[in-house]
Amino acid sequence: MDTFPKCCVCQQQFTLKGPAPYLLPCLHAVCETCVTSTAGGVISCSTCQRKVNLTDTRLQKDAVRQKEMFHLTVKHRPTEILCTNEDDGNQAVCWCQECEDFLCEYCQNMHGSVKLTRKHVLQNFSDMEPTVSNIPAFCSIHKHHLLYLFDKSCKKLICVKCRFDDHADHEVVELDVVADTVTKQLNHNTDELSALQARQQSHMQSIRQGTESTDRTHNTLKETIGHTFQSLKSQLDQREKELLIDLESQTKETKATLHAQLTTCEEEWKTCTGVLDYIAKVLLYASKSDLVELESYVGDITRIYLETAAPQTYVVPTAVFISNSLSTLKSNISVFGAILPREVDEESVKDKDTQTDDDFMADLAMKHKMDLTELKTKIASDEKHIESLKTLIDKLNVEIRSLKSCIEEKETTEKRASKTMDVLLGVARECGVHLLKSELVDRSMVLKCIHLKYDKDRVNLDTVHINTQGDLVNRESDTRPAGEGRLKKYDGTSSTAPLPRAGCPQYWEVVNRVSLDKPLTGQVLILEVGVCREEQRDVSHCINHIGALPSSCCMQVAHCPTHGGICRRTCKEWKRVLCLPDTLPNSAGASHTLHYGVVYDDTRKKIVFIDVKENKVMSTLDNVDSSQPLWPMFGVYNPDYVTVSMTLVVGSDINMTEEKKAMIVKALS
Repeated sequence: MDTFPKCCVCQQQFTLKGPAPYLLPCLHAVCETCVTSTAGGVISCSTCQRKVNLTDTRLQKDAVRQKEMFHLTVKHRPTEILCTNEDDGNQAVCWCQECEDFLCEYCQNMHGSVKLTRKHVLQNFSDMEPTVSNIPAFCSIHKHHLLYLFDKSCKKLICVKCRFDDHADHEVVELDVVADTVTKQLNHNTDELSALQARQQSHMQSIRQGTESTDRTHNTLKETIGHTFQSLKSQLDQREKELLIDLESQTKETKATLHAQLTTCEEEWKTCTGVLDYIAKVLLYASKSDLVELESYVGDITRIYLETAAPQTYVVPTAVFISNSLSTLKSNISVFGAILPREVDEESVKDKDTQTDDDFMADLAMKHKMDLTELKTKIASDEKHIESLKTLIDKLNVEIRSLKSCIEEKETTEKRASKTMDVLLGVARECGVHLLKSELVDRSMVLKCIHLKYDKDRVNLDTVHINTQGDLVNRESDTRPAGEGRLKKYDGTSSTAPLPRAGCPQYWEVVNRVSLDKPLTGQVLILEVGVCREEQRDVSHCINHIGALPSSCCMQVAHCPTHGGICRRTCKEWKRVLCLPDTLPNSAGASHTLHYGVVYDDTRKKIVFIDVKENKVMSTLDNVDSSQPLWPMFGVYNPDYVTVSMTLVVGSDINMTEEKKAMIVKALS
């Protein structure tokens, strides 16, 4: 039970289904109950005594401790976990990370038999170990898009749709890149804090050795003083008592100082240990998005501790008993002797003129005895230091092996990230988004295969209709439902909405099945695809197409008297720009499939018409007036001469090949 973390305010243990833990700036956790019920908006951490004003600080959920609770519950309280797949009350036996469900034995068997989930990796409780999840989360705004980008300006995770909608001008990098940077910083923080902790450990060791040395010196001097005063008998009894009291006082003061320093250093060491433990849990449990959100918390507390002045080794003063002027002691007995720190120059207090040879030799022998004792102490300390260095070398070797393992794990992670990026690009393609240049994450190099639709409510049912397959056909409708707003003059329909100002190229295609009932003459029009303004969608009675209207652009297939055959021609604002002959044979019974693509770029003010079957650009129109919204238009004509069926191809139904991308890039450049 002691392994489960507790709230730093109410000291209640966190549980898997209990109040959620929230992370304080000091990296300790407080439960949701204490956060919501705190009086005055100030939380006091009982672990480090730090106060947090909730009105100035926004707390985030502690995802690391939540995952720690998850694994601790699985390990120590597995009987409390019930199946979440069917909520049938059965005890769970395994976990599916992809579905994020606990499964009982029955659901486990069903999970492996269903085609959609049979490839999921199920983890039995007995085999579960802490692992970092590499499954990306979905965007809260665009539900079906994965969060795999990080906006440095907004400091938040975004999806590919966010990237091109609201974050177009911001500095954006991939999640793997920023997560790798945060991981490196956390590893650097670990190294710095470990070094600080090692210095604190060394300082505490030196303080303990100073305490032991003080005790040894005390015992030695006590013996020396006893022998000296025994020779002086009753005349020195009173002075002996005074010196012993002085010795006890200095010893007590020295030990009190050393004890205070040891207590302070131990507290700092414990605090540093707490930070290191949390960083270890971050590296063990946190996902990439968690790493990004935890960076400021861990970075701030690390800088606070690293900017604190490192402790310096305290030089412990060693007391020395001075027994100079023994020949004058009988007359000077009331002031004989003193307890002095070791730093005091003994020569400055000796009275050689009044000292006998026997006294000098006795003092010299005593000094040599003390020096020998101190030398033995230093040798013992050096031996301990050598052992400590050997231990440190062993730790360094372990860390080197750990670093090698981390490097190998990083290489594996990078390979997984590459596979993840391929998956994300696949998702983007399914959503109709393609990078025209894969080496650039640039809005202007993103192609959107937009989801256009025929406007069924505006189809001119006097001349055309939309069949059950959704194709636009050049035959009037058998049934003509009533309704306002239908086109009356234009032989076709428009899209349901105008083209959005997306700031990047937009693309759609039309597939036309054309069959000639008789040879064409004059300027008989077959089909048309293009754009125009809203007020131009239903043109005047003298023309029934948009090619001759101002602010319009289109591509038409029609009989051309100039070339004497069926041509493709592009028009812009009244003028014919290009005419390409030999589109299909002008003979009765001739049938052909014509496949065209249209690129509209509101940033570059260009429209490009592509022959998809021939894999080439037919025409590029520059300086397109996009000051007002443009509506895609689709027209099919002349049922007396030709049968036309036009299919609109949009979104993920478009086959976007690399050759097609290169062709579009060249046309837009």
